[in-house]
Amino acid sequence: MNNVYLLVFVYVFLTLVFLFIAKKIADKLTSFDDDLAIQEDGNIAVALRRFGLFLGLGVAMTGVMGGGLSRLDMMTFILDGGVAIVLFFCAHYINDYLLVPGIRNNNLIKEGNIPTGLVEAGSFLATGILLNGAFAGEEGPLLSAVIFFLLGQSFLVIAVKIHQRVYHFNVTACLQERNMGAGVTVAGLLVSYSFILRSTIAGSFTGWAESLGYFLASALTGIIGLFIFQRLAGFIFLAKIRITDEINRSNTAAAILVQGITITLALIISRLI
Repeated sequence: MNNVYLLVFVYVFLTLVFLFIAKKIADKLTSFDDDLAIQEDGNIAVALRRFGLFLGLGVAMTGVMGGGLSRLDMMTFILDGGVAIVLFFCAHYINDYLLVPGIRNNNLIKEGNIPTGLVEAGSFLATGILLNGAFAGEEGPLLSAVIFFLLGQSFLVIAVKIHQRVYHFNVTACLQERNMGAGVTVAGLLVSYSFILRSTIAGSFTGWAESLGYFLASALTGIIGLFIFQRLAGFIFLAKIRITDEINRSNTAAAILVQGITITLALIISRLI
């Protein structure tokens, strides 16, 4: 029993080490003092980005821990933790470049742009959810986990891009205008789609052809299904308004309601595909 408590302590301590490493990397990637911005300036945008970073990385690490303490190997945990951190920041740059092209997020975050902080928090959390699924399988090489994570990340960006076109809003312009409704919408969509995509990449690796076929079929089915049911829910719960109009006029209340429904539907769909 004492050995169990010792192992719990060791793994929690290692998780804190990973969080600290991630913090230091994030500090190096910004052109200002993040800690000072939080402690003295009360910069909520910076705090939201840090919140997403820490929570997302923690969610990713729970994928490695999926088998429980009795089946957890320390060297695998350390290796996957290191890989997770590398993939985390690679995905962060990809998301920044593809989801909000033409602006520097760091500048907006430094200025206290809360919608940008929300989007970054959603991006980090979505990345953590995808990594959780990639590391959850008990069989298969590490390479397969990395490749399916990257596929999931690609579909995540595509899904959000399509959503923007359907609802006629430009996330770059909205963030520059501090549009909270758009910030909530994009953050919610990132989390929603990541739940669905996680279910398509989780599980044991059964060969490239079979695993890729299952991923593509499930990802497309889940994303299309979420879009259809989200539209249906909009007619039921928000019959008197148009979601497009509410996003563009920065109706934060409507965006929160819509994304609450969307995340709920995504959780249900992710359990069924």
